[in-house]
Amino acid sequence: MSVLSVMTWTTHRTRPEFDSESSKTRPAPIELQTENGFAIVRRCDLDQNSSTRGTEHFFVVRDPYGYELDITVDFSDAAIAEAIARSNRRLTLSSAYWITTAEHHLADYLWEADDYPREGKITIDYLTPDDVDLARRWATQIPPAIESAPASTFRATAVSIDGNGAKPKTQPIKVVTENGYTIMRLGDIDQSIGDTPDGCHFRVTNPNGVEREINVRFDRALVTQIQDRRRRGQLTAASKYWPVMAEKILADYVWRHGDFPPAGDLRIDQLDVDDLLLGAHWLDPSEGM
Repeated sequence: MSVLSVMTWTTHRTRPEFDSESSKTRPAPIELQTENGFAIVRRCDLDQNSSTRGTEHFFVVRDPYGYELDITVDFSDAAIAEAIARSNRRLTLSSAYWITTAEHHLADYLWEADDYPREGKITIDYLTPDDVDLARRWATQIPPAIESAPASTFRATAVSIDGNGAKPKTQPIKVVTENGYTIMRLGDIDQSIGDTPDGCHFRVTNPNGVEREINVRFDRALVTQIQDRRRRGQLTAASKYWPVMAEKILADYVWRHGDFPPAGDLRIDQLDVDDLLLGAHWLDPSEGM
């Protein structure tokens, strides 16, 4: 994601009006607020005729001075295709993934540009590592068939496949490279394993079925460089940013080299500009985004 220059486009700012009687019957909409004073509300929370489905979404944004503007966020065909492919085709066009990702990109834009997008629209034409990670994991939390089904069709599901009453375990996500390597986070298998800048833990299987456990760690100077770029406080050692980036770099390594990292250890001492910018603006779910 490239740094955006500050914009001063201020025309056609309006304050939407909503029926006061009907609004009393609806819960107050959730506002997503940026640190520089913008507030984002999903149009579908204000207008029941506005859909939460599809890949084009509408938001009402209020700036720090109280002016409001309708903003549209959509996805390019390439970004849609990549998200669906990264999810192993589990994402559908009716998935709530699209509105969630659109909202996050809009919040990032408002934070970086400190103004509304020109012409009141943003088109997402590439996915960040966080978008890709969310796409891979989305269906493990909300299966597409259930996510898009009407509430009246929900049915209770069995909690055990072997009769012992235990809930079935969620299968860990596997990343498969184009040259046949499979990468799995060990923390998805054993919750006692934590990933930090000092060590992100993976099990890698080559195309011949040979497995190795690989530790990916970040150089301390690189960690300092990432933390120094942040305005929202330091990334914690338990932040998801570290395994997301470690997984990306490890996948790139085995694809380029066609082999495991020597001695099961891979050290990351530099990142490209987009990955550094992502680290500067990363928010974990516990931080409200």
